[in-house]
Amino acid sequence: MRQEPAQRLLNLAMSLAGTRVGLTLDEMASSLGVARRTAERLRDALAEIFPQLDFNDDEQRVRRWRLPGGALAGVAEPRAEAVAAVEAVAREYGSRGELDRAGLLRDAATTLRALMRPDALRRVEPDIAALMEGEGIAMRPGHRPRLDPSVLPALRRAILGVQLIAVRYARDADEAPVTRILCPYGTLYGGDGRAWLVGHVEELPEMRLWRLDRVLSVDLLDRSYAKRQDFDLATYARQSFGVFQEQPIDVILKIEPEGTPDALSWLFHPSQTIEPVSDGGLIVRFRAGGVLEMCWHLFTWGQLITVLEPQQLRSELSQMATNVAHHHAKVQESGSDGPHLIAHGLRV
Repeated sequence: MRQEPAQRLLNLAMSLAGTRVGLTLDEMASSLGVARRTAERLRDALAEIFPQLDFNDDEQRVRRWRLPGGALAGVAEPRAEAVAAVEAVAREYGSRGELDRAGLLRDAATTLRALMRPDALRRVEPDIAALMEGEGIAMRPGHRPRLDPSVLPALRRAILGVQLIAVRYARDADEAPVTRILCPYGTLYGGDGRAWLVGHVEELPEMRLWRLDRVLSVDLLDRSYAKRQDFDLATYARQSFGVFQEQPIDVILKIEPEGTPDALSWLFHPSQTIEPVSDGGLIVRFRAGGVLEMCWHLFTWGQLITVLEPQQLRSELSQMATNVAHHHAKVQESGSDGPHLIAHGLRV
């Protein structure tokens, strides 16, 4: 416990050196989980150690403090756990076929190693290796994207430069690819491993999703576009269950008592609210679009979840269960040794 103030001071120094615009006192307090007065004392103590600590007033005349990164040379270095965590995530992305993101993370891990002094790196390399050996990755079923390696780098440049792009896009197997001039806004990654480009056709402001594994090529055009000021990618993503964009609906789910422990640690949607009920179960409410993706997910909970509202979602889920049961019943009738449908406790 005697080292806690020193650790806080070091954490504050690293936070102030890791920001371009600086931190306000309130942001320092929030970052450290302390009161504003404590943040003021830590800032004053830091100023005595690092005379380079500087401040400026932003457009709202709010004072922000910043510490030049060079001030921490030889003082703060990447931890073995941080390097191992980045390399583990890179390995996970690689196993899922997301080679571009895996490569970027490996570059980040290499950069972290390069920032360490040679003697420090020698000390922590055995720890990094041991941590990597202890970081197993469970095989998860799902889509394995096959992306042209030039697609994501080109999209990033276009998004950063607010440039129009010419996208050659594959449609169904019996249809020829098409070329579209798009205004790119960002990418979304679904829980099934699929990646999507969010953007709209030039002159048509309605946002659409374009599957990245169907993008055959991306050419940057020497023209910019006017970004929609009313569009926010994070808000857009929160409107849906997964990535599919549909008219949001109000969903009410009843969790059976046996499913309560799992459901309490589960995020169905960022807008969710959870209420306990007298039988030990839960009521979960959220608002989102994407009925088909909701059904795919809710089906995995088996009889641990009941859709109370809306009727549309309950009907779609019921039809999905009926179709699956009918399919496996036919397999059973044919004398095949195919798997039986398990109607309860599908989640493991």
